[in-house]
Amino acid sequence: MFKRYFFFILIIIAIVSCYREKETGLISITGSFPKYTGEWLYLEELEVRNAVILDSVKINKEGKFVFNLEIEDAGFYILRINKENYLVLQLEKNETVKVNSNNNYFSTGYQVKGSPGSQLLMTFECFMTKQKQRVDSLAYVFKTSQGEPDFYDTKLKLDSIYMIVYNDQRKYVKEFIGKNSGSLASLIIINSKLGNNKVMDEEEDFIYFHRIDSALTINYPENKHTINHHNRVKEIRQKKLDSFIADEKLKPGKNAPDIVIRDINDQIVSLQDMGGQNILVYFWAGWNAKSRQDNKKLVAIYDELKEHNIEIFGVSLDENEKVWKGAIKLDKLPWIQGSDLKGLKSPVNKAYNLNDELPFYYLIDEEGRIILKDNDVDKIIEKLEDFWR
Repeated sequence: MFKRYFFFILIIIAIVSCYREKETGLISITGSFPKYTGEWLYLEELEVRNAVILDSVKINKEGKFVFNLEIEDAGFYILRINKENYLVLQLEKNETVKVNSNNNYFSTGYQVKGSPGSQLLMTFECFMTKQKQRVDSLAYVFKTSQGEPDFYDTKLKLDSIYMIVYNDQRKYVKEFIGKNSGSLASLIIINSKLGNNKVMDEEEDFIYFHRIDSALTINYPENKHTINHHNRVKEIRQKKLDSFIADEKLKPGKNAPDIVIRDINDQIVSLQDMGGQNILVYFWAGWNAKSRQDNKKLVAIYDELKEHNIEIFGVSLDENEKVWKGAIKLDKLPWIQGSDLKGLKSPVNKAYNLNDELPFYYLIDEEGRIILKDNDVDKIIEKLEDFWR
């Protein structure tokens, strides 16, 4: 009996010992940056919300450096010379990593060995370098063409080329996720930008966010980056559900939600009080360039709308009162205007399921029912003209 009990204890000890061994893993990072001899090199961990400096070494006369650290789980790490010059590694426990670069900037080329996740990021960085060069070329042409007689035509061509570059990156990211959704590196790639523009949209490209979530939950169930992404996917899913439910309530034939808001004279105006006529509810903002363009088209047909018992109710999603009232004055907008000056946080954004999309239009009939909704003013005007044909 004692022997059996003793044997059982040994098994428990062995299991616990193995578990403890798996709690942390040693990582060795060695490399050569000959362009930066004598410079300080910083090792940072990229947390979910910020970066934390873990260690620093001075690169020796031969350009060599060494970092050794223990980690509890896979994660993202940064080798940084300064604010502009750094590279990102995706490291796993017990990896022996070698990093080399003979360039002044890591973005123009570096090599990684011994870390599959970091090699994926290296390949992506190489692709991004070419993308940035293409965008920089477009920006240069744009800047040097300003003031030229054919600038408008040049801009149209540049916009067209930019969309090709942008779509190339979308294609790259989608293919990457298709092949590597189970790698933590996929989190860096799916959140990449081209300039200031996000490449993947949370709602439009939800399937890719979901695919990464499913794969990482299997491969790294307790990893902080996995958990953060999982929570994000849950929020996106809930937002999509809320949007679907809201959209069901805003289909043609449904009653339009009332809007009670203050006008430019600080008087209360209400959508319901405007009953007995067809109403074009126009969601816009003074800071929104597309809205300002649409204003011109609506002003041009406003008198004709009034003749056919159609009124415009402008609902601004501005935050700055001066911007809002200034736009009304500059664009000479004659119709009813209202704003709660809460910007995109205004309750009307959610009530009308705008999803921050401006401008947006709802055409309401005399009984307060929704006839149609759209973000294209030309389609709206075409429909309005049907009223008096």
